[in-house]
Amino acid sequence: MKPIPETLEALAELDALHDDGTLLVGLCRATASAQRLAPGLVGASVASREHGLTFTLVATDDEIAALDGVQYLSSGPCVDVADAGEGIATTSEDLFSEPRWRSFAQATAAAGVHSTLTFPIMGGAGRLTGTVNLYGSSEHTFDGKHARLAEVFRAWAPGAVTNADLAFSTRLVAEQAPALMREEALVETATGILAAHRRVSVEVAREQLEDSATRAGVQVGRLARVIIEIHHDD
Repeated sequence: MKPIPETLEALAELDALHDDGTLLVGLCRATASAQRLAPGLVGASVASREHGLTFTLVATDDEIAALDGVQYLSSGPCVDVADAGEGIATTSEDLFSEPRWRSFAQATAAAGVHSTLTFPIMGGAGRLTGTVNLYGSSEHTFDGKHARLAEVFRAWAPGAVTNADLAFSTRLVAEQAPALMREEALVETATGILAAHRRVSVEVAREQLEDSATRAGVQVGRLARVIIEIHHDD
């Protein structure tokens, strides 16, 4: 699997800061190990709760990268695991049977994802520092492999998280500015959809959309396209 452009840029900046060049190599090795354990793995992300940054790798369709943003915007295992402090494994049936996860269920189905595995990254004193989200191409991608997959990513993630001392939120919002200009029509349409469905003002809906895109580490236009697609038949 390959990192999406936003992840490559963030890791390059971090590697330059620490002058060791190991973060990207470590993440790619971890993901390769995970894919050997679970060949149906088509997407993986490691999210830093402290800095609002997500490192994402995808096997094929980079729209999988927007799935984290859908969770931040509505709800999903990635959000719930942060509150529960323990892992969550789902199948398509599980996602569609949970009303809070309806948007996420539609987005995963559209992206060809049929199972997910999410687990927390715990720091010192039992403090939650982030989450790992894995996306599978079949209902059984992660069956019997939860513990081994968790260990693969926990071995890499703490270093990436604890070494991250840049102002990520500010930088990521700035990076997204050109995309906002190029895809303003998509963003406005998605904002209108969210405002209508959530019965909030356009300003609040726009803020929620941009915040979710930033937390997921994807361009707001990419997340906007997913929102439009999953609400197309509503």
